[in-house]
Amino acid sequence: MMNSSRFISGPLPPITLSNVELRDLMVSLFAAHPGNYSFINFVRLISSKIIEAKVGFNAEPHTTYSGELCQGDQTKVREILWDMIIDRHLTVGCNGHHEWPNFAVTDRGKAHFKAKQNN
Repeated sequence: MMNSSRFISGPLPPITLSNVELRDLMVSLFAAHPGNYSFINFVRLISSKIIEAKVGFNAEPHTTYSGELCQGDQTKVREILWDMIIDRHLTVGCNGHHEWPNFAVTDRGKAHFKAKQNN
């Protein structure tokens, strides 16, 4: 019997990561890539990491996924980002755009994310 493969483009299935696991993944991304982001570009980055690592969602066998987190999971990411903004690890605005959805890793955040990554 031949295995056929499928390609799915569009929102990923809901992720199975807890909020703590999702935050840890976000911390690892910020530790590796401190800098400036727009929300949608960060969603794309975290989505690609989840797809690449094949963790965080129940992938169907013989299926290749392309796309971004579903809206519910994007809400979880946004809530975690706002917690990081409140903790002053991130700041709203970057590159001359002083409002959300743009944000940047602060110097305090760079030190925090690096320390968390080394633990």
